[in-house]
Amino acid sequence: MIAPLSWLKDYVDVSVSPEKLGDKLTEVGLGTEKITKVDKDILFEFEITPNRPDLLSIIGVAREIAAVEGTKVKYPKFKTDLKSAKSAEVLPLKIHPNSRIVPRLSGIIVNNVTVKDSPKWLQNKLISIGQRPISNIVDATNFVMYELGNPIHSFDYHKIAGAEMWVRQSRGGEPYESVDEISYHLPKDAIIYEDTEKIFDLVGIKGGKNSGTYSDTKAVFIVVEVDDPVLIRRASLALGLRSEASAIFERGVNRGGTVDALARTVDLILETAGGQ
Repeated sequence: MIAPLSWLKDYVDVSVSPEKLGDKLTEVGLGTEKITKVDKDILFEFEITPNRPDLLSIIGVAREIAAVEGTKVKYPKFKTDLKSAKSAEVLPLKIHPNSRIVPRLSGIIVNNVTVKDSPKWLQNKLISIGQRPISNIVDATNFVMYELGNPIHSFDYHKIAGAEMWVRQSRGGEPYESVDEISYHLPKDAIIYEDTEKIFDLVGIKGGKNSGTYSDTKAVFIVVEVDDPVLIRRASLALGLRSEASAIFERGVNRGGTVDALARTVDLILETAGGQ
């Protein structure tokens, strides 16, 4: 886990030197493996044990710093009230859930977005932890995943055939092309999202090329879920495919954080891409 000091300071006050802070965190179980100065910033590299999935986020590390420093975390404020959010145009989507394999699924559709480059501040946040900026939509979802620790995925709403989706397990052997144009044959019992025509997401691991957000995307379906960790790990191992999201889901994601992560993502999309 890489955490830039500049990003941590957005949420918690730090009064000691980076070296002293690293020692304090190591003493309480957050192993500080490396402290590096990069340009004008300091990067902490932490070893996260399997029993502490809460530390796989900037906010999670900030909470630990607040505990050892005796201060409080300054959590991000949400601007959008999801309960009262409305659009002039209704975009229907019928979902067939499966609470056994995806115990919680929170989502919202944002219409009339403009996909373009992210503002520099957002790009710089991602670059600081070694991530490549892609677009305002994808960057918003990645930023919130690293900030809050809940993986988020964005789908092009108009590519969900029939405006209907099923949450199910793969039968085994189905072809799947990921968003980075790599072809797979799915193992049995991987969690997938499927519309009336195709599988469009390998849930918790990697999105599909046929439902991603591109320059011509006008409406996005944003999803934050809780997935069965055992099924995610089995599919990940069978495919030899790991992602930041799968690493979080394997350990056990914050089950109560889906709506906050959704609200934070919507705020960033409305700010950087417009829409309703």
